[in-house]
Amino acid sequence: MKRTIFMTGLLVAFLLTVFPASASSPTISGEISGVEICPQFICHAAVFQGTCDCTVNNRQTIGFFWVSIQHEPLSEASAITGGKWTLTTLRGNFSGRVTDGTITSNGNNTFTVIATLRLTKGGKGNMIVSGVLDHTEFPPTFEGELVQP
Repeated sequence: MKRTIFMTGLLVAFLLTVFPASASSPTISGEISGVEICPQFICHAAVFQGTCDCTVNNRQTIGFFWVSIQHEPLSEASAITGGKWTLTTLRGNFSGRVTDGTITSNGNNTFTVIATLRLTKGGKGNMIVSGVLDHTEFPPTFEGELVQP
């Protein structure tokens, strides 16, 4: 029992020291909505563009995003292997790399997407994008949110 409490305490201490250091600066969060403009089999990356109802450093703003994502062929669970992204807002321009993530089938031609975005221009650190990729209609759409890790 004491070992379990000790290990849990170590895990909490680790998470408290690691996660705040990896959040982006400036802090960026919000709801994103987009459409796939080119599939991976044509453009060598799945390319999306759309809008963001964002908050940058606790200040509301609108924005437009573009992202290219390279991933394993879609299956039950597919790894995101890389990509690039940009976000243009009234509070600044931001861009970086898609470092990793997963695309998981929901079994109904929709997929849950979770990816790490590394901010390299306009700031530094990481953000997480999560949401649903919908292939039930053409063109495919994405609805999700940006959050801090």
